[in-house]
Amino acid sequence: MVYKKYIELSTSHLYLIEEGFTLLIAKDKVDLELEDAIEIDDISYDFVEGKPFVTLVDVRNIRSNMSHEAREHFATNKKITDIRKAQAIVVNNLHTKLLANFYMKFHKPTNPVKIFSDYDKAEKWVRAIRSEWYK
Repeated sequence: MVYKKYIELSTSHLYLIEEGFTLLIAKDKVDLELEDAIEIDDISYDFVEGKPFVTLVDVRNIRSNMSHEAREHFATNKKITDIRKAQAIVVNNLHTKLLANFYMKFHKPTNPVKIFSDYDKAEKWVRAIRSEWYK
């Protein structure tokens, strides 16, 4: 994979694929808490230098959980929601699909969020939204 920036965190891998496009790959069997969500958002903000961006969240093949506080943070953190234009969440099992649906329905992120079972379709969707800001 070609990318501009990368960092491995205790809960995930975070990539800046290109200007305005981040990829978050969750680690298996690692629960994500509020402090982890804050760290991910802070690093994402630094990666994109405060400019508009889209993100692809890959939670395939994981059996991890995310705290209520972490989900709420991802959905409402103004520092990020003001610049994040879309989130595509890629799932491939019932556990991650339920988590993603719960995030969308109960935390109501202010940015467009779609759940995909196909990685390529998810990437195509966020790239189309990204193209509105990066020509």
